[in-house]
Amino acid sequence: QSRFGGFNEQQMAALQAQLANNTNPVQTDFLRNQISGPIGRQKDTGVGLAVAYENPSLGLKTDLGASPMGFLYSTVVGGISIDRSFTEGSDFRYGLSLSRRPVTDSLVSFAGARDARSGLEWGGVTANGGRLQLSYDNGDYGVYGYGGLHKLVGNHVESNSRAEAGTGVYWYLLNDDSRQLTAGLSLTGISYDKNQGNFTYGNGGYFSPQNFFSIGVPIGWSQRTDRLSYSIKGSVGVQHIEQDATPYFPNDNDMQSVLSQVSQQYATAGIIVPTQYSGQNKTGVGYNLNAAAEYRFGDNVFLGGSFGLDNARDYKQFTGGLYLRYMFEDFTGRMAMPVSPYRSPYSN
Repeated sequence: QSRFGGFNEQQMAALQAQLANNTNPVQTDFLRNQISGPIGRQKDTGVGLAVAYENPSLGLKTDLGASPMGFLYSTVVGGISIDRSFTEGSDFRYGLSLSRRPVTDSLVSFAGARDARSGLEWGGVTANGGRLQLSYDNGDYGVYGYGGLHKLVGNHVESNSRAEAGTGVYWYLLNDDSRQLTAGLSLTGISYDKNQGNFTYGNGGYFSPQNFFSIGVPIGWSQRTDRLSYSIKGSVGVQHIEQDATPYFPNDNDMQSVLSQVSQQYATAGIIVPTQYSGQNKTGVGYNLNAAAEYRFGDNVFLGGSFGLDNARDYKQFTGGLYLRYMFEDFTGRMAMPVSPYRSPYSN
């Protein structure tokens, strides 16, 4: 048997004959769109704009901008966060953030997609919500915990919600004025209300398991000189993923109904027309590697970059960035450790 869209000559002849005799115009149009071939490769480009403000003494950061203009969908994004100790000199810290961020998992979720066969457009998803973190660090060891809630919305896609929580502990194996080496243990849990990890009309195209659990062993190294600061962090562990089955068209009952009728009709011709994406339940190895560095030229100019590799969300992802930063006031003192690279307003 052939899967939908992969017909042999005999099946295609049978399909064309049934199409010719089909009196339902909705089914006929739907099938012609679906069997006319793949929509082809898609890509999109755009220019993003954002402004940011930071007050280190207050632990305050805020930014406001737009997802890249030129994308199929562009929208306002931004956030505000506070990260500071409870009292001056305290080893206890708290962090609170509120944000609206684009979901950059795929072209569908970030830029939006268009089906040239039908003219349908969908995607451009944002995550809207907040996160709270508490931590303790006495220079010998540290512990932390966090939790977050977000609502995910997009254009012609099913709305979703996400809850996440995590905790961890780490020890300083080396901690002096210019070097740090840490090792620890981390636990993470994430839950989405709906599986929106596919790419047909109505799906958001982002990783969204109903249950995701991971346990990892993170190791980090940081070092600084008078002009250079860099850090390398990695983690290896075990992750468990549970995802529900989901309809091909979760946001359009009419299209899903037509697909079900078509599936029943063509099953007699030996043609499999699936009506939903299957779920999954699996356990495997999770890993990530991140590196960042910043170099100071003179008293005002800094060149920095970052690199990331991970499979911690059920896919292999490579990220990278390069930036040039200018400070209006002369820089005094030593480079920050660990390095704190510039973060894009599109960071999740």
